[in-house]
Amino acid sequence: MIRFDKPRAKTDDERILPLVNVVFLLLIFVMITGEVISPDPFQTEPPHSTREGWTGTPETTVYVGADYRIALEDMPVTQVMLARLLHEKEELGTVRLKADGRVPASRVVAIMELLASAGAREVDLITVSAVSP
Repeated sequence: MIRFDKPRAKTDDERILPLVNVVFLLLIFVMITGEVISPDPFQTEPPHSTREGWTGTPETTVYVGADYRIALEDMPVTQVMLARLLHEKEELGTVRLKADGRVPASRVVAIMELLASAGAREVDLITVSAVSP
């Protein structure tokens, strides 16, 4: 004679374990595929351009606001402080310059010259595409 035992009731731990596994898998997926981007130190509206977008990875980012504020990464600086901090870096590499479109070109060029004199290998000016897709 074959006897079948009644299925035993699952405990609370056994019921929640699959849910915990799924949550951890989702968390790992988001961490791997997601990109953490820090917000700009202040609002900027880059100028418009007809050139293709830039896809490189900058080593340093400099921001210039419409009110002429300057920031190195997320730290507000003066132009003199910017020059000093950039000269202290061993290898400057590629610098991304995100300047507001309302900043006069002469001011942007002056900052680009400062970046070049500090040893920037390349300066990429961030713009917004003026061509509609």
